[in-house]
Amino acid sequence: MPLSTKDKQKPFLLFGAVLAGIVIQWLLGEDVPWLIHVTEIGVFFVILAVMLPVEIGDVGRAFRKVKPTVLALTVNFLLIPLISWSLGWLFLQNYPDFWVGAILYTLTPCIGWYLIFTDIAKGNVAWGIALLPWNVTLQIILLPVYLYLLVGKVIPVEAWALLRSVALLLVAPFVLSHFIQKAVVNRRGREYFLGPFNKTLSEVKLWALVIVILSMFASQKSIGLSEVNQVAFLILFLILFFLVLFCLVLAIGRAFHLSYGDNVTLAFTCTARNSEAVIGIAVAAFPGHPLVYLAIILGPIIELPMLLLIARALLGLRPFLEKKID
Repeated sequence: MPLSTKDKQKPFLLFGAVLAGIVIQWLLGEDVPWLIHVTEIGVFFVILAVMLPVEIGDVGRAFRKVKPTVLALTVNFLLIPLISWSLGWLFLQNYPDFWVGAILYTLTPCIGWYLIFTDIAKGNVAWGIALLPWNVTLQIILLPVYLYLLVGKVIPVEAWALLRSVALLLVAPFVLSHFIQKAVVNRRGREYFLGPFNKTLSEVKLWALVIVILSMFASQKSIGLSEVNQVAFLILFLILFFLVLFCLVLAIGRAFHLSYGDNVTLAFTCTARNSEAVIGIAVAAFPGHPLVYLAIILGPIIELPMLLLIARALLGLRPFLEKKID
């Protein structure tokens, strides 16, 4: 499962969409409110496309490996929100929009390309697949709680607006994806669904996301040069986030006697993030805060090289991680 050219180019396509949107907004010289509707429709489709390949019916398979599954869910849904908020307090408290965007980006575990890196580092891909439905379901259930308790302390957010955005942009695509998946499998078969259907879906999803990001930045006020200069603090936050998590999951794997393959999977399910899932929430809950969106989109640009470095580090540490602990 090599890292495709499309996967390598994705972060830079997204950042290119940010720049194009800023240039369009600058040329127009005023807000274009109707473009927000393009963003909302596009986000709904992107999140639907993200959730479609996940087979929720397999939720019980992960608990054939009880200990590593409990560890993965604990890190993803308990420790990471605390780590993210704490690092934000240390480095971004003077830049609340970046702080909010950083928290949003780090809250949701990836439900896609972390399997590519798991495979590159010779991890347990089968267990990684079994974790997918848990990562999807729990992030939908817990995201409103995190937003209210963590994000609401940085930038106030209306509870009703938050619940509405979660319902329309997470719960609704989640439910609809289940029915579409069943319909496609019943009509064309599971092999078609997992093969040509998902391949086409992945391509369309990427370009839909590019359009979403372009319309987000084209529709609202431009980002000033002084605000762009603050990006260094955000980059520092993101690098430290990945490094802290990597060291943490290695220590946890060692302490709980995980096999090398399980430790690799734990590392990537906890470090890779799902930026698509929170873009819509950010647009709906924080209108007029383009720096929040910028923080979420900058995340994958830092994430890709960090995940590649983690994969290489894991392969290099493999002899040490495979040693038995007395």
